[in-house]
Amino acid sequence: MKIQSITTIAVGLLLAGLAIQEAQAQSKPAKMVSRDELRVCMNNESSLAERRQAVDVRKVKFNEEAAAIRAESAELKAEQERLEARNESMDKLNRRVRAHNARVKASQDEAAAFRTDLDDLNKGLIAYNEQCGGITFLSEDK
Repeated sequence: MKIQSITTIAVGLLLAGLAIQEAQAQSKPAKMVSRDELRVCMNNESSLAERRQAVDVRKVKFNEEAAAIRAESAELKAEQERLEARNESMDKLNRRVRAHNARVKASQDEAAAFRTDLDDLNKGLIAYNEQCGGITFLSEDK
């Protein structure tokens, strides 16, 4: 299972999107904003930062779970080979494999939800960059 590579690709796409948006934001002429518009941008910025931190925490937990699943998978495979060599009953192993498969399925579902949340964050960052990239304001407004 390539869970870690999926998250790596998703994060890479997010960073690429940010880089493109940043380059576009820098090419736009600066526009003066009012206090209210600046407040909206600052609120969006802090909201996006919180969402980014939450995604980072989920990514760490997700990577830990993926590593645990890989380790358990290797352990189950070794036990299967040992039982086959001894011609022993595999009932107990089969129960463990079913539990392992349920864990893998739950992890895959979490990966899908994670990708959706990451895409939403990316869309939010793009919208923020379009709205707030390249703005100017009076220092006393901040």
